[in-house]
Amino acid sequence: MSIYMQLQESLRALAEDKAILESTIAVSCKALSAVEAIGNTEHDDYPINKGKEVMVEADFCGAKGQAFTDHYGDGVFKVSDLITMELKTNRDRASFISAINVIWKYYGKVEKTVHCRDHEPLDCAAELPRYYDVTKKTLLIGLQPRFLEVLARNGEVRVLDLDKDNIGTVKSGIEIEDGGKFTEVVAWCEQIFATGSTLCNGTIEGILDCGKPVTFFGVTIAAAAEILGLQTYCFCGH
Repeated sequence: MSIYMQLQESLRALAEDKAILESTIAVSCKALSAVEAIGNTEHDDYPINKGKEVMVEADFCGAKGQAFTDHYGDGVFKVSDLITMELKTNRDRASFISAINVIWKYYGKVEKTVHCRDHEPLDCAAELPRYYDVTKKTLLIGLQPRFLEVLARNGEVRVLDLDKDNIGTVKSGIEIEDGGKFTEVVAWCEQIFATGSTLCNGTIEGILDCGKPVTFFGVTIAAAAEILGLQTYCFCGH
């Protein structure tokens, strides 16, 4: 059973337990601006600042849940709609993932489903060495500049990204490599530190099947990590 089928089955079980499967409760999704998503940060080099990716936010009975993605669409969904979505596109996966994040948040099953803001991305990166062995050979999947700065200072790191504008550039002394080199680079590393948005772009299953220990960062994967038992790092999420 694929990861996405497992998530949908978990949603079905929760919906049946809470009697919301066919209710009129809806999840509405909207894309946030950079300021709405992460506030006024000290740096403007995060992917969301470049306009290539957006934060999709779902609202469920006043609770909020988010997902980071490169394709999105506004929408309103019944819980039963979410369970039967095909989830073949980044857009549909982002809507579904933000939705399960907010539903899990509403029922108290996860806490951190809203991105950190303002100075918090710096605080999050500063805390990383306390919770993650930054001295090992690390494959960073998804360029996150503050995490890269910490990893590059403390050990060996290689970075894979799907944004063509990033590939070939040098950040913190490290050349950003094409995500298509995954098989080569994963053989080199001892561990993987991957963006939770791999859940939206569909690359997560290959990462989990590669045989190396993986930690996912960010709020996108909050509910999925709880459901699937995945290791995560999200120090300042809300």
